[in-house]
Amino acid sequence: MTKSPKALPKDALERAMIGQAFAEYDPALKKAAVYVHTPALQTALKNETARCFFVGRRGTGKTTITRHLEDTQQSVHVIRPDLFSPNLQYFKTEQFMAGNQRPFQSLVAAFSISLLQAVVNREGLPPPGANNAISRELRDLELGEAYDFDIATVDAIEAILLPLSEQDEQAWLKQKKRAKNLTAVINRDRPFGSGQVTVLFDAIDESWDGSSLAVVYLAALMHACIELNGRVEGMRFLCFLRENIFERVRVVDSEFARLETCVVGLDWTRAQLREMVERRLNLNLTAKFALHGETWNAFFESSESEDHVLDYCQARPRDVITYLNQAIDVAVGNRHQQITNEDLAVARRRFSTSRLSDLGDEYQENFPNIELVLSKFYGFGRRWTVPALGALAAKLQENSDIKRLCAQWIYAEGSGEQFARLLYDIGFLGFIYKDKDGDPKAPAFRSLGPRDTTPPPLSASTDLMVHPSYWDALDLQDRLITDVGSDQPFATMGLQKELPNSWSLEEYAEQVEALEGLLPGIPGGTEGASEFEEFVGELLKLCFFRPLDNVQAQVRDVEGTKIRDWIASNRAESGFWASVRTRYDANQIVFECKNKEQLKASDFQQLAYYLNGRSGRLGFLCFRGKFSSTYERHMKSCLTDHGSAIIVLGANDLRVFTRQSRNGKVKESHLFDKLDALERL
Repeated sequence: MTKSPKALPKDALERAMIGQAFAEYDPALKKAAVYVHTPALQTALKNETARCFFVGRRGTGKTTITRHLEDTQQSVHVIRPDLFSPNLQYFKTEQFMAGNQRPFQSLVAAFSISLLQAVVNREGLPPPGANNAISRELRDLELGEAYDFDIATVDAIEAILLPLSEQDEQAWLKQKKRAKNLTAVINRDRPFGSGQVTVLFDAIDESWDGSSLAVVYLAALMHACIELNGRVEGMRFLCFLRENIFERVRVVDSEFARLETCVVGLDWTRAQLREMVERRLNLNLTAKFALHGETWNAFFESSESEDHVLDYCQARPRDVITYLNQAIDVAVGNRHQQITNEDLAVARRRFSTSRLSDLGDEYQENFPNIELVLSKFYGFGRRWTVPALGALAAKLQENSDIKRLCAQWIYAEGSGEQFARLLYDIGFLGFIYKDKDGDPKAPAFRSLGPRDTTPPPLSASTDLMVHPSYWDALDLQDRLITDVGSDQPFATMGLQKELPNSWSLEEYAEQVEALEGLLPGIPGGTEGASEFEEFVGELLKLCFFRPLDNVQAQVRDVEGTKIRDWIASNRAESGFWASVRTRYDANQIVFECKNKEQLKASDFQQLAYYLNGRSGRLGFLCFRGKFSSTYERHMKSCLTDHGSAIIVLGANDLRVFTRQSRNGKVKESHLFDKLDALERL
């Protein structure tokens, strides 16, 4: 690549805005100039309904596309559902597995009606007297009841599964035909005009509990999207899905072939990644550099830097943004006018550590505590033979922590080939093939989009390579591992995290599991109030021990009843908790416990009264019911009148925190989504 003769302005590096790695919070995406028109984005921008599932690994641009559609298209509605931790069943999960049988078809019909209701509600009801079929279908909305997609879907599922379970043929058929009848009216009368209405599903994984029933629900939603896209004029329904969740559907859905034809992958080419970087680097420059190399050459000192960055980052946009943000910080700190290879080298180790942690987080639902398994590679080599990997797998299965925490999946990966394929599928390992002369080729790593149903060949002579982005975090040596002795100890890894009470990983997991099973047995109301309060306190100490410290109870009397609030010191240096400390002065976080199924306006007012400038203006209202959209006006009132942010945590949210802790990590995006929803009211 030839160096550009144009010089970079003196302070350009300090003003450079690469943006945030997480699209949900990336201010750069407010500017149209940063978007790279990849095939996936082009497909989403077309009013095409055939391909409606956008599948890719974490950080490949799913949320970026949803944001661009929201900003540039008319009548776009984004739904981030919370119903994929289901506990409603009229049938056994196995009875939903047959795609052509009534239980599963009933779920598809229920999702179809709630999808149509979502469009009608968000676009606005027809004028009185017009489209009476629509008005009848949505009579609850006409009475002013706040619409919520999750609640509407649960209601629709109950309405159709109950008569099916009771063998009430007439009532079941009536429910099953609701979507078809409403579709016919919409196609006939076109109540929303001639434009296109788009509904996007994003962040499905945030409420995902990993259960087989959750997979069935997702499969039903996907089939409902396909059916409506083919039948309803002027509407389209798109789903943005993580690849690991999409693969779960592939395993259980007997009608998966219908879904697979509608998939769009989110792979990025090297040229597209470079264009993304150049567009972002140009943002704050008055005189822009040209794309396709000139901008890159202006900001980077070495002509080899493109290989250094793009080959290292596994062709994932989020990785590239994270790595370059860290490299720019190093370069500015060193007072460099351009990013040097030394700056990139310093940033590399910090990026490698975060990338390894992110990989474990990405696949925790499929393989709980997989980060523990990956940590056992610490100090070994960058390259492996298949037999050596098999010896490592056997050794891992004898490790006490792994036997306890990874038992539900690790024993299925007994051979070197099985273990290699798993690590290849998650992007940790690549396969090294040989040419006809026996010389090794460049390692082949899997793509970032939906998994190929035909895995690459693997034999005992195939060597394996850990992806370079993990080398520094694991301190891997530049050598080929050909054997692992049964008596060879695992090296101590610097990534091990401190746990409460100096517990081992096994002891910590046992404590979380024990806590997880307590909530269903706690009586509701006054009788179980103290037990529920203790449950919430233990949850804070177990699930949030890293950002929150000094969790203490505060007891006060309300109407003769002792009420226990919990208050915790916010010591976080980054992420959600650091953000709310800045936005709401939340040095101390208050958690109020309500052992009941429904909240009242007085519950919000009571908590808002206790929030103040000294301790902070953020509080959590913990209760054992389900969130209702009727709570939104109380939350908005507290934010408007008192400047206090109140986030409601129901039973499902509490289960999310314990489940994520048991699997290895609490994802803060779940909390970020709740805060975003509050601030957008």
